[in-house]
Amino acid sequence: MKNFLLAILVLVGATQSLASDKLVVGYYPSWNRSVYPHTAVQYQNLTHIAHAFIGPMVDGNLEVPSGFLYPELIQTAHANGVKVVVSLGGWGTYSDRFAPLAADTAARHRFVQNLKNFCVTNGYDGADIDWEYPKNATERTNMRLLISELRQAFNTTTPALLLAMAGPATNWSGQWFDFSAMMNDFNWIGIMTYDFYGAWTSKAGHNSALYGAYPPNDQGWVDYGVQYYNVTRGVPKSKLLIGIPFYGQQFNASALWGTSTGATQVVYYSIAPKLQQGWTRYWDAGSQVPYMISPTGNQLISYDDSQSVAAKCNYVNSTDVAGAIIWAIGQDGVGARQPLLETVGAGLLRPTSVAQHVGGAVPERFVLKQNYPNPFNGATHIRYGIPESGLVSLRVFDLLGREVHTLAEGEHAAGEFDATISSERLSSGVYIYRLTWQGRAISKTLTVLR
Repeated sequence: MKNFLLAILVLVGATQSLASDKLVVGYYPSWNRSVYPHTAVQYQNLTHIAHAFIGPMVDGNLEVPSGFLYPELIQTAHANGVKVVVSLGGWGTYSDRFAPLAADTAARHRFVQNLKNFCVTNGYDGADIDWEYPKNATERTNMRLLISELRQAFNTTTPALLLAMAGPATNWSGQWFDFSAMMNDFNWIGIMTYDFYGAWTSKAGHNSALYGAYPPNDQGWVDYGVQYYNVTRGVPKSKLLIGIPFYGQQFNASALWGTSTGATQVVYYSIAPKLQQGWTRYWDAGSQVPYMISPTGNQLISYDDSQSVAAKCNYVNSTDVAGAIIWAIGQDGVGARQPLLETVGAGLLRPTSVAQHVGGAVPERFVLKQNYPNPFNGATHIRYGIPESGLVSLRVFDLLGREVHTLAEGEHAAGEFDATISSERLSSGVYIYRLTWQGRAISKTLTVLR
């Protein structure tokens, strides 16, 4: 829908000026096509789609999985102003082929030309290299040669094809990437700031903490990854995108940082319903991410929700990082909504106005006040309060019952909040705004006059 109320909710923190030139790159796994077709994509909440994955062959040819090509996705994305890059590699066999390919001069040259021609022929705007990971100094040198040759070939098209990379968040693998030599060849580098804890760790920890906290998050966190690239490796923030996962890790563990006997990856649309199934949600204020524990107390899920995604968007805006990559769009579909992607779009692409926790005395009751001024043309405020912490939703609908925007979605602390709404792209007329909290709802109307 075109008539959006442009707003962003910052659950805790002061009002700040936000930029609107951020990148939001959503990975679209080709194997999800049947359950998440191109018609379901919220293009308004993306700037780029990374169509994943095709693979390099050792001889320089390309392996394109059966059913991968999806011209309707590219055409619809372009019609909505969204660029599409093809992703190569990913964890496993495809990435394993990069090393022998890059070591062979003839195969490397053949690969570069094949990839360039594949992008041009199929309408892609560029390519995303996901080599997980070079393992030694020789592979580091050969990767640098491969990327340099790709950049030179991509520059011969009009416009020049985009070139991006997905990179590790720590020095464990990052040491084998020659960032100083390659960073000018990339349009962006997406830091994979997730999978810090999982089946490979002996304790339950955050899948994608924004900050380290006590006990020490010794596997890393989002800000750690940004500092590693920017401060330690000298990559400017204007090249960096943080990773936002639309999935979590379910541990066989009874407490955060406690012993884990195994874990599995679970997507957000499977996690969200557990809040109505007796699981208890907790918020780690230090790490700025939630986790939940099962009714039996022997399972723990570390994940991201609307509150933590909003915090990460706020981090991107306040630190001048270029934007975010998402693995993977479609994994947050809850009913007809995609709440995590909607939060990213509001936080990074439509930063017109801000709502904030205004503090003061905790209200004695659940309250939604009339927006002021009303009617309005320009901006108006909606103030609301909750007497106890809980899940809050503030949404706006037209008179036909169609939702035009979500102003708040996620866990709130007890207190009073103020949402500022812009009418920049809102038609004249009457709209309904509805606040829900702990199964209760209050609705009021607002009027836009031109």
